[in-house]
Amino acid sequence: MNLRSGKPVSLAPPLPKLPRSELHRARRTEDFDVAIIGAGITGALVAHALVEAKLRVVVFDKRDPGRGSTAASTGLLLYEPDMMMADIAQRHGRAAAERVYALGQQAIRELQRIVRREKIDCRWRSRRSLYIASRHSHVATLRRELKDRVQAGLPVQWLQGERLDRICPKFPAALAASGAGEVDALRLTLGLLRRCQRNEEFALRVPVRVRRVDETDDGVSVRTNRGTVRARFAVVATGYETRGFLSHRLVRLNSTFVIASAKRPTAQLRRLPYLMWETARPYFYLRTTADRRILFGGLDDPYLSASRRARKLPKKARELQRLFAELFPSLAFEPEFAWAGAFADTTDGLPCIGPRREGSRVLFALGYGGNGITFSQIAAKLLTERIVGRRNPDERLFAFRRQNRERRSASREGRKGR
Repeated sequence: MNLRSGKPVSLAPPLPKLPRSELHRARRTEDFDVAIIGAGITGALVAHALVEAKLRVVVFDKRDPGRGSTAASTGLLLYEPDMMMADIAQRHGRAAAERVYALGQQAIRELQRIVRREKIDCRWRSRRSLYIASRHSHVATLRRELKDRVQAGLPVQWLQGERLDRICPKFPAALAASGAGEVDALRLTLGLLRRCQRNEEFALRVPVRVRRVDETDDGVSVRTNRGTVRARFAVVATGYETRGFLSHRLVRLNSTFVIASAKRPTAQLRRLPYLMWETARPYFYLRTTADRRILFGGLDDPYLSASRRARKLPKKARELQRLFAELFPSLAFEPEFAWAGAFADTTDGLPCIGPRREGSRVLFALGYGGNGITFSQIAAKLLTERIVGRRNPDERLFAFRRQNRERRSASREGRKGR
């Protein structure tokens, strides 16, 4: 797939150096513990976790690392999924909903520790988030979300009136929360892969096409255009290009559109101290960057084709600029970059992590949704534990067959409450 259109700000020079690639000989079969398909942010996080666990890892990609949807990422790190806690609880039960939010918080803290420990220059910043009621009719729903988060022990604050007007006067109410972050996803991806390459038993193979993955009695056989690799497990981290493997009832593919401003004076950016998103669907999202830009995106459409997405980009960029001027009239916005990217979400707002069938050695790490990087860190941890022989009970929250099982759980909880 062509996963993006236009020029993302992440590809503005100077670009970080690509990690070196090694190509194996076509007639030689090599052995690894894990073969990862996909060298974007998800594959890099999984690879880093596996290398930390002292496993032999190889990563394949048909592109240069991070040059798929990762390069189009806006790098907002939120712990909450796109669905509110009450909606997740209705589908999967209250305990599951609270656990999903807690795992998101934990994942962002883990990402921060990795960035600091490995000294990766990826423009990381810890941030607060602002979840905004788009209309007065959404205020009651947002108050319910406030109550649910408070009961779950999450750090959250209600903003309304003058306190909110100083930031975004067009909206009636918002939830402010700590524990969010921002990152340049491409720089983080390249930094993680370079750290993995310090280990002699790690291999990065790009550009290499994986032609098929076959399960064997004791592992998997990965056939590429450069030869064959044997491994105990394969991890599919091909992101939105993986939809063909999955049920169309579970995954929806969309296009989102983003503009990035020219560099702004620091004093102006202080008036946007939060990562922002709203209750409307589709929603706008906003953040500032470490190099003093404003990123503003949204106006999502169902994905039809890359060519249609590219044709829509100029009009969508103008619409985003008009919307920003309407919402923040006191802030100038001079677009310097405009791009569009494919993204996928699931019907319950949660990622797909693990095997499609129990016992399979082909595992999936698909961080679908508006906070895919957060979900990818969760996937890295859960899959590493499974591969080294420790089963984490949190796996059930993101399993492929979670719908029916969790719906029965939610039904039991509902009967118990009545």
